[in-house]
Amino acid sequence: MAVLALSGSPSDIESNFDAYVRQFGKSYASAEERTQRLHIFSENMDFIEQSNAKNLSFTLGLTPFTDLSFSEWRDQFLTGFSQSAGLKENGAVFRAPEGFEVPESVDWVEKGAVTSIKDQGQCGSCWTFSATGALEGALFVAGRPLTELSQQEILDCDKGGNKCGGGGMDQAFAWVKENGLCGLAKYPYQCSDQNSESCTNAQCNANCDMVLKPGDVSGFTDVGHTTAALEAAVAQQPVSVAIEADQPAFQHYTQGVLTDEACGSNLDHGVLVVGYGEMDGKKYWKVKNSWGTSHGVNGYWFVERGSSQEGGECGIRMAASFPTVKHAAVGIVV
Repeated sequence: MAVLALSGSPSDIESNFDAYVRQFGKSYASAEERTQRLHIFSENMDFIEQSNAKNLSFTLGLTPFTDLSFSEWRDQFLTGFSQSAGLKENGAVFRAPEGFEVPESVDWVEKGAVTSIKDQGQCGSCWTFSATGALEGALFVAGRPLTELSQQEILDCDKGGNKCGGGGMDQAFAWVKENGLCGLAKYPYQCSDQNSESCTNAQCNANCDMVLKPGDVSGFTDVGHTTAALEAAVAQQPVSVAIEADQPAFQHYTQGVLTDEACGSNLDHGVLVVGYGEMDGKKYWKVKNSWGTSHGVNGYWFVERGSSQEGGECGIRMAASFPTVKHAAVGIVV
């Protein structure tokens, strides 16, 4: 998405802000709030232009968050992953099999194993979107129909998590293994605004047609912290990961390959690795996010792959895991 140029003229800033408001359907409660948002927008545009002037491997631009201060954005959208909620099921760690030849590229979106980009809204529910994305991919790999799964049921029913206050993907996998999971169509998302009545009043109600029955998830596996291990895991199915996204580059990211310069390794956001490849000579992980299609590259991020020795860029290899779904039953012909 193109970055609007600012000349410093108040009229230019106003016109750019008006265009931004129209583009993203923004509305403000008062003239005072609009003035505040205009000021923040102007400061963010200065940061965006300064970053792009460095000719980095990634580009910043207009996103739904360009009228938010960094602290507002971080507090609203990066409260969802809890490392303390992680758990190992049996101590097993997935590593690249001996002699495994890594494919040059993998794209589970193209293979048909990834559902549409979702928007978690102002709720720390990223962990449920990462977990359901991995479960959806596992369904596909197991020969079952690709079906959108319910994040809201996990928020309402998995008491190991803290609803919009955060949780972990392994924890969600363990809950689904024991309890099953309904489809999104029958149990829709209610927490785009965590303070709304629809979210605060939502109660656990698993009385719907389950897509995953109790026991359909046979287990889940944590992935070793090496590039080879995560590549091998992603080669077999989409993988849940956590990253540190509480940096300004993520707030305004629109294209290119994000590098360690854009982040750190204090994990705060659950996402889904759906492939890997190479772009303009730089290796990347393809990451499905849950901030809607207006952020990133139609809702996806590209994060550098393989240059970091410990934990991966943005910590992407530090908390990777994937569930296993039992294969579809095959009828026996007598």
